[in-house]
Amino acid sequence: MNIEKPLVSVLLSIYKVEEYIEECLDSILAQSYTNLEIVCVDNGSPDKCGEILEKYAKKDRRIKVVTLSENKMLCGGRNAGLDNATGDFICFVDPDDWIEKDYIKIMVEAIQTKKDSEGNLYNLVVNTSAKNFFKRPDNRVEILYDFTCSEREISIDDFNRDSENDTHIPMWGRLYRKSFLDQYNIYFLENVNLDNIPYTTKLLAHMQHFYRFSPKNNATYWRRMLTPEGAITPIILFKGFEIPYCLEKLYDYLKEHGLSKKVRVMYHLFWTSCFPRHEDMPRYYAVFKNLMIKMEDDIKSAPDTVYQQCDRDLCNLLIYTSDFFQFAELYFRKPETYYSGNYTFKLFNFISVFKKKTKRNKTKYYILGVPVWVSKSERNIHRDYLFGFIPLLKCTKK
Repeated sequence: MNIEKPLVSVLLSIYKVEEYIEECLDSILAQSYTNLEIVCVDNGSPDKCGEILEKYAKKDRRIKVVTLSENKMLCGGRNAGLDNATGDFICFVDPDDWIEKDYIKIMVEAIQTKKDSEGNLYNLVVNTSAKNFFKRPDNRVEILYDFTCSEREISIDDFNRDSENDTHIPMWGRLYRKSFLDQYNIYFLENVNLDNIPYTTKLLAHMQHFYRFSPKNNATYWRRMLTPEGAITPIILFKGFEIPYCLEKLYDYLKEHGLSKKVRVMYHLFWTSCFPRHEDMPRYYAVFKNLMIKMEDDIKSAPDTVYQQCDRDLCNLLIYTSDFFQFAELYFRKPETYYSGNYTFKLFNFISVFKKKTKRNKTKYYILGVPVWVSKSERNIHRDYLFGFIPLLKCTKK
């Protein structure tokens, strides 16, 4: 390791980004920090990305091209990059983004100089000087979101109190000490696109804390916002089941390594973000219900639990509702009553499953478009009847 100027491995997982990859590579090659190893993984890309990479590799010897015969999704590409990285530090850049010239330099300075409360250098620094942007046809850049946060150490206790301390800046805003990654030999989950979870949470459980900062000179990572057709995020959040799968794999890892009471699995954060907009809400409910059954003991293991009341509430609601319809009614209602406000639950985003409508003090309920009658004869028990006489749904107020 060159103490003065250690080698930084910049890892890119590349798939169907021929429109943007040259701009991204140009920004990396133009970095003021020059001791770089740029590992470009052609992740089975069907377009001209492979040709572009070979052209750039001939132009600059710092570029190392790794070609996969088939697409292994984002995380498979990340793993291939890790397998071929030889640097002292690791950072990730997404191939449809770009970085300002001092971006890597600032992170290297931070990880080499900043120390924790015990006088040790950090194994991870997070640069929050990042912006989501949209580039207009006339090349004007419109800033959509600024990630800048206050500068401070983030401990595992901070993370347990607020999981967004870790998720605020995903993989592309980080610089890792490679010796630490090698020590624990943690890789991304194969065959998924969700990269940040559980990878970084596993690492955090071992590292205890990391350093978050925002450079005064605003060395910025520019995060391109693609059109809905080209963005992975909406698919991950609202169409697929990668999130509960990855959360379960994270929990299994923590349990196996005796860390399940040390770090919080952020299921509540992702549930509240995804469930109300998910295209298959009943199945999403069923998958998370099974996850809660698996995690229940650790979630409720007072007084040494790392989970909060909102986690326990969601856990109870998912486990102890009899079916999706009862869960949906309880989850979406206002706290003071089972039936308040107007709302509609939709299956696959277009089939009206349950609808409640109030007009002039009269309330009507519909299931699959068919009117149902709600019994009010018992104060704390509500029963829904299809066609007014077939028992369909029971909600009991505790």
